[in-house]
Amino acid sequence: MSADTMTAVAAIRLGLLALREQALGDTADIEDQAAVLQALHDDRHREDSVLGMVWDLLADLGAAIGDQGAEEAAEAIDEAAGYVQDTGPRLERARAALTEETGR
Repeated sequence: MSADTMTAVAAIRLGLLALREQALGDTADIEDQAAVLQALHDDRHREDSVLGMVWDLLADLGAAIGDQGAEEAAEAIDEAAGYVQDTGPRLERARAALTEETGR
């Protein structure tokens, strides 16, 4: 793995640890958890959410790999991107249910 890739992975790890602490830390409450769910998937700003960014990267990566003639790999990446994209609405439903159930 290149140094640039390792740096990117470390930054992502730090971001995810911060989201984990916000949602699961000692002082976390329903509002914190709903905010983390929204950060993971925001229906109104998909391109700015964590899963939106992962989906976008996978879609672009699959296209680039397909352009290089590696069709089987590109199809697998496209399928993975689809799973990521399908996950978002489920998190949105969870966030909406959480806020409805708690009245927040």
